[in-house]
Amino acid sequence: MRVRTQCRECGLGFGATIAAGDALPCPNCAVERPVAEAGWDAAAAAVERCPLCDSEHLYQQRDFNRTLGCLLIAVGIVLVPWTYGLSLVVLSVVDLVIFYLLPFAVVCYKCDTVYRDARPSGRQGDFDLLKHDVVKYGKTWEDQRRKKG
Repeated sequence: MRVRTQCRECGLGFGATIAAGDALPCPNCAVERPVAEAGWDAAAAAVERCPLCDSEHLYQQRDFNRTLGCLLIAVGIVLVPWTYGLSLVVLSVVDLVIFYLLPFAVVCYKCDTVYRDARPSGRQGDFDLLKHDVVKYGKTWEDQRRKKG
């Protein structure tokens, strides 16, 4: 299964292909992360538990290249004086069409690993900022009450 992850030691983001029971080495510092066998099935393209950090908190998002989206809008903005704003509308529609044609990917809240070949299950909804802060940073409502009081 194709993934996009980040090394826990050096912070390098990189793409790789993982297989159950293998180790995932960082191309920069060569530190290896174990890949769990349970909780996911590459053949069925299903991820119920992150094989890299063992978190069961996952969400879905479109597998969209954000740089490409921003570039399309930037080109539209640059062309505004000559097209009287129509370029911005046209390229925004092109950006939207590309977005909806792309498949979904599954992302781990805890380690931010993107599983590109995985199909989201019914449990994996859209991104939730509150859940992200609780899972990744351990924040709670009690933390906010203590700061105010």
